Amino acid sequence: MAQVKDPVCGMVIDSKTAKYKSEFEGQTYYFCAPGCKTAFDKEPRRYAHPQQDQHRHHGHS
Repeated sequence: MAQVKDPVCGMVIDSKTAKYKSEFEGQTYYFCAPGCKTAFDKEPRRYAHPQQDQHRHHGHS
């Protein structure tokens, strides 16, 4: 079992049983539902590189 995180909603799912997936920049992304896959397919860069956005929010307490 390989657990991966849905890049859109953050749900942890099993990549072996995930019904929905997309490829972007040579990497496969897995989704829990068709709505998440659709959102990713519309704006893949927004979800494929979330670390770039999250760095601004961490460490500031």
